[in-house]
Amino acid sequence: MLFRLSLIWIIGPACAFAAPQVHTLDVGKNPESVTRGWNGDLFVTIMGERGDHPDADTDGAIHRVDAAGHVSLFHRSDLQEPKGIVFTGEALVTADKTHVWRIDLNGKRSLLAGPEQFPAPPVYLNDVALDPAQRGVYVTDMNNAGQLFGPNGFREIDDPVVLDQEPRGRVYHIAWDGTVTLAIGDSPLMFHPNGTWVEPDGRILVASFFLGHVVAGYPGGEIKVIATGHRSADGVETDAAGNLYVTEVFTGKIWQYPPNGRVPLLLHQAQSAADHYLDRERNLLIVPDSKAGQLVFIQLDE
Repeated sequence: MLFRLSLIWIIGPACAFAAPQVHTLDVGKNPESVTRGWNGDLFVTIMGERGDHPDADTDGAIHRVDAAGHVSLFHRSDLQEPKGIVFTGEALVTADKTHVWRIDLNGKRSLLAGPEQFPAPPVYLNDVALDPAQRGVYVTDMNNAGQLFGPNGFREIDDPVVLDQEPRGRVYHIAWDGTVTLAIGDSPLMFHPNGTWVEPDGRILVASFFLGHVVAGYPGGEIKVIATGHRSADGVETDAAGNLYVTEVFTGKIWQYPPNGRVPLLLHQAQSAADHYLDRERNLLIVPDSKAGQLVFIQLDE
């Protein structure tokens, strides 16, 4: 029954509900990001094993979910920890630690940008967002996220071990010819950026993973905090109505901020809410739950 319910929310039309309807689908170990691609199928980055496991740097993959809800392996080829993923209309683009790959319909990958193309060597590339001007993609470099964790887990927000360091974390623009330029540089407001989204006018939204901020700004300009209180923030995105969606990977919380600064709504409590995809045609929020190994489908109001 779980599978059948999940299928309805993969392919079904948007409906209005007083409270969000939530359904799930198992997709693999440690899913991180999701997008729609060819034929409207879903493509999910799978990080696989983590930490000291012997397969941790070789079992990353991309899984495909078709209209019937069938999950299959689309691409592997020694991916390490693929994170963000987007669909250009012709190819998938995903970030994999220090490389950004383009993957075609046949599952063949080619390098869009490697370490030598960045202004500074990337440490941990994370999320990917399409450039609304169709000139390329944006990608976050989270830098050394390992310093955020101590013997007791995720460090406190005032921990001097982190805050005494220089601000680390950048957002880069990668053109289709592989040219990489800095869009947003190191900032004390943006310690270790995770998810990113670019609005139609070019404003970049970024999840500040350690501080719990959502920041926004234009390439080369100053950034400002537009939401806070979301430590381990992962996915960020706005819709045409001005709603802001934020996920927290450690807490599993999935939030919706209505426009005009109103109180945020907790849409759903997952185990671990990673980088989401907003399906505008179906009015559906699709969130990878990394711990559960599932996609979570949340039907939004009209």
